[in-house]
Amino acid sequence: MIDGRLVRAARALLGLTQEELANRAQLSTASLLALEAASGDIDAQEHDVVAVMTAVENAGIVFIEERATSAAGGAGVRFAVPTASVDTDEQQTVQYPQMASNGPFGAGG
Repeated sequence: MIDGRLVRAARALLGLTQEELANRAQLSTASLLALEAASGDIDAQEHDVVAVMTAVENAGIVFIEERATSAAGGAGVRFAVPTASVDTDEQQTVQYPQMASNGPFGAGG
C-alpha cells in the first residue's frame, strides 16, 4: 500500500493542487487531505486510495514499492517511462521502452 507522503510527492511531481488532484480522482478535497495526512500505510477506504493512485498513474507517475529495484531502495514515486515512441525528426525515433530495458540511461556500451 502507499502512505500519505507518497501521495503528496506524486502530486508535487505533477504540479497539481490538492483541489486539482481531488477532482481528477473524483474525491472531495477533504478526503484527499485525509489521505495525504496519513502516516504509514493509508488506513482510508480502499476506493479512495485506488482512485488517487489511478489518477496519478494516468497522469504519468509510477509508485515504486520498497526494495523493488536492484538498488534495494525505499518506496517512492517517479515519472513513468513513456509507453510510445517519440519522433524527434523525420529520420530519428527514440524508443524509450527499449532503451529502458537495455539498462539505465547513460550506461556505457
